[in-house]
Amino acid sequence: MIRFLAMLLVATLPVLAQETNTVAPTDEQLTEKLAQAVLLGRVGLYDEAEAACKEILAQKPDQPTAKQLLREVEELRRQAEARDPGHALRRTLEELIVPEVSFHGAKPHDVIDFLAAETKRLLPDNTPINFVWLIPSDAPLKPVTLDLKKVPFTDVLGYATQQAGLRYRIEARAVVIYKPEATRPIPPASEPLHVKPH
Repeated sequence: MIRFLAMLLVATLPVLAQETNTVAPTDEQLTEKLAQAVLLGRVGLYDEAEAACKEILAQKPDQPTAKQLLREVEELRRQAEARDPGHALRRTLEELIVPEVSFHGAKPHDVIDFLAAETKRLLPDNTPINFVWLIPSDAPLKPVTLDLKKVPFTDVLGYATQQAGLRYRIEARAVVIYKPEATRPIPPASEPLHVKPH
């Protein structure tokens, strides 16, 4: 719920910025912006929290709470990246919107090749993201059929791998595509358990 409220808050930030661009923000508006930054930091939206702090500091360079919060957000980001090396790449891919995808019975490897090319085309710096294909050449894979528009990259990747019977994980510098190990059924007991009466 808090994360939803924070996302709603992020959606309203550009409107607030437009309202305050013509006139220097009041102390009340800066206090409100600071409260937003705190909330954004608490729910893990570090980039947005950092941007809000920098906005405040552009108006009041000595604002102590904004300076402290900015330091805390930077530390929280470092800790998150240490716990989850793929955090930064995952965030990039979650924010990347694929304009359109249309596959009808496509080979999974072709779909992944297309998605890899899309990341290079859609990312602002045109940096390709490494995709590591860890699927044996003789592995039976299901074809992929998708018709999507304006969908987050991670959703497209999730749908495609799920249809093919594959999985993916995001590492620090690559997206790894792999086939999950088949779960072995628990063998039935050779003879029923008998409870001895006391």
